[in-house]
Amino acid sequence: MDQQTNLLMNISVLYRSTQKYYDRNLQDLHLTYAQIPILIMIYENEGISMRDISQIGVYDKGTISKSVKHLEQQGFICVRSSKVDKRNKELYTSDFAKQSMAQVYSIRRDWWQHLMQGIDDVSFRQFLPSYDRMANNAKEYAESIASQLPFFHWQKVSLTHYPHKLSTVLYTAGSNFRCPFDRYPELIFIQEGMKELSRQEIIEYLENRRNVLEAVCIEGGEPMMDPRLSDFLALIKSMGYFVKVTTNGSFPDRLETLIQKKCIDFVSLDIKNSPGQYAKSIGMEHFDIQPIEKTLNILRKDFIDYQIELYLNQEYHTMASLKSLAKWLSGMKKIVLHTDIESLPTVSKQLHNFNPIQIDKIVQLFQEQKLEVEVQAK
Repeated sequence: MDQQTNLLMNISVLYRSTQKYYDRNLQDLHLTYAQIPILIMIYENEGISMRDISQIGVYDKGTISKSVKHLEQQGFICVRSSKVDKRNKELYTSDFAKQSMAQVYSIRRDWWQHLMQGIDDVSFRQFLPSYDRMANNAKEYAESIASQLPFFHWQKVSLTHYPHKLSTVLYTAGSNFRCPFDRYPELIFIQEGMKELSRQEIIEYLENRRNVLEAVCIEGGEPMMDPRLSDFLALIKSMGYFVKVTTNGSFPDRLETLIQKKCIDFVSLDIKNSPGQYAKSIGMEHFDIQPIEKTLNILRKDFIDYQIELYLNQEYHTMASLKSLAKWLSGMKKIVLHTDIESLPTVSKQLHNFNPIQIDKIVQLFQEQKLEVEVQAK
């Protein structure tokens, strides 16, 4: 398990263990861990409002209301109208709470002493600023709205991604499929520490190479998952570039909208298998094939240039399933068959190539359905 995954797991363990400790030790007060931070904030800031608590603790309104109601019902706090503005409610601890807070603080102090075992003061002081910074970053980001499409990998120059055009290739992260023969596992199993590429660097690069590059290719992951794709593609088109998007076909409505807006010039559909074998080929037990069918029908209208790509492997493709797939694709223009799955860093590491004789037969299956077939060994 990598360092970033360990961090996420450790935070989870710390939270759940803290919750169990507090809940167990607060039973006689009829409190839970969820109410303690709010009760302490009220005790240390008599007259505080729920809005203030929300801002300090990044609570949503429902969570605060629920905790405040419980604390009031248990006799720990009272809610009063503000003397300045009757519409605002101020929170105060009761006499019962004041008599109980020493116990609450004792429970908190005991847990803290337990957590600090084996950690000296120097180590803790070195760690604390980073911990505070992480908390502030989380708070700031939670309150913001991410407005830009993030990219995580970048092949700055490619002769192969856009047919007959010199291109640059940008990769989004995240997919709604867990395809065993996906060739970018690092974009499926997203690490916490994955660095987002500089948007400014990307734009400057494209601005400065208009006379050299011809196209921008967007791959993933699954780029169509992100609704911000449209704005980015519009920006790229305004620079005069051709745009190609590779998609798994599960977002046909978004694809059709992009085509109608003339945001893309070329679509590469990453097909997985015949309809009957699709779910297995994307790591699911069940899958409604209709979105893929709709995407195929959009491409069949021939409003945009496209190709279909298929990454062949013996574990998930059989001659029977490929024959069924070929019939499903009847009426499409072109399919690119990738035949060297063993050379790719796929999600599953136990995939095998078809032999040359089998590949020739597979090519024939698609040619019989009038598809142009291109074979790529790499």
